[in-house]
Amino acid sequence: MSRRFEGGIARRTVRWSSLIIFSAALSGCVATAPGETARPSARTLGAQYSAFEAPKRTSPEVEAADLPEQRASGELSLRQALALSLLHNPDLAVFSWESRAREAEALQAGLLPNPEVSVEAENFAGSGPFGGYESAETTFFLGQLVELGGKRSKRRQIAELERDLADWDYEVQRLNVLTAVAQEFVGVLEAQQRLKLAQELRDLANTSLDAVSKRVRAGAASSVERTRAEVNLSSAEVALHRAAAALATSRARLSSLWGAPPATFDSAVGDLSSVYSPPAFEPVQQLLVNNPDVARWDSELAHREAVIDFEDTRRIPDITVGGGVRRFEESNDSALVLGVTVPFPVFDRNQGARQAARFRRSKARSEEQVAKTRAARNLEVAYQALRASYEAVDALRHEVIPQAEKAYAGVRTGYLRGLFRYVDVLDAQRTLFELRDSELTELGQFHR
Repeated sequence: MSRRFEGGIARRTVRWSSLIIFSAALSGCVATAPGETARPSARTLGAQYSAFEAPKRTSPEVEAADLPEQRASGELSLRQALALSLLHNPDLAVFSWESRAREAEALQAGLLPNPEVSVEAENFAGSGPFGGYESAETTFFLGQLVELGGKRSKRRQIAELERDLADWDYEVQRLNVLTAVAQEFVGVLEAQQRLKLAQELRDLANTSLDAVSKRVRAGAASSVERTRAEVNLSSAEVALHRAAAALATSRARLSSLWGAPPATFDSAVGDLSSVYSPPAFEPVQQLLVNNPDVARWDSELAHREAVIDFEDTRRIPDITVGGGVRRFEESNDSALVLGVTVPFPVFDRNQGARQAARFRRSKARSEEQVAKTRAARNLEVAYQALRASYEAVDALRHEVIPQAEKAYAGVRTGYLRGLFRYVDVLDAQRTLFELRDSELTELGQFHR
């Protein structure tokens, strides 16, 4: 056989083998195409603020530049705190990077299996006529795994739904950041007001000490009362230091939400004293379907259904087809080699995985009910706390505190006239400031 004839056989063999592999690959491509899934949209709350989103392509330069330290200076508003935190919160960045990773995994899940190339040599380096390489047979084989039953498209659909779930996790975290910033901002406002209240109490204790000292020097009061006044001033100083430390802690907690634990802003600006009558419960309850912990369960159940479909297709065995050229050294000839490998599903028909997928779908339905019940319960608790704080502020502001102020003024005036003891003044003062502190607590709780 001439070398030209051999070369022609080899070229035709490669073309035929390529045609076989291409046909097998095409059969995998035209299997059921994955349907488009609806990506979760941002909830209305905080939608006007930009939030951190990881870039679609990453590099060491991009990663090194992520989340630069942000500093806030001067007066800080709630709007500024929200904008800083949504763009630079480290926890939110974690969820955004995970969403990008799931996008890449969805791309990977849709790729075809790689073809395999094998080279096999037989009948050489033996004994007798098979000594050396003259009687050898060499086979060059190109094989391709063909996934049947639409496995590739179903696998990609699972990956896309997992990407959607990662997006839901991101949206949950975005709202968590909004909530945490608002609550910590209210905490700073409350701590600022409590520091002012402590300063007022310290100044009042100092004034009282001066008044008592004058009465003691005039012989109108005993030195014991001056000692009590000094103790009262010392207690007020301790309370002032404690309030200053609490404010520093609140400022650090707030600034840590945008990745800058040392607080550099001067003060938080907001009207903590403003309250409003809570809305009716029923309209608020109807908005619960927008809660991402509830809304995500459409994607969760779709994911469990997709897993069931995929596990069902895995009971269908995949085949490997291929072709190649076999070279016979003894006769200097070549021949085609075609092959098909089909597993025989006698024992393993993916029974366990299919049943497990159905159990997890049932589990997901129970988890959905748990999520809805938990969200409804949390809403009820928050609503009742809101109403209770509103009513407490209203009562303290319009009834209790005015009466306590009147009582304190009367006792203090009576003390200067010698009608009351100094311990009565301290008791009335303590009652008044405890009530004002309670008002601050209720105002903070209302806004949180």
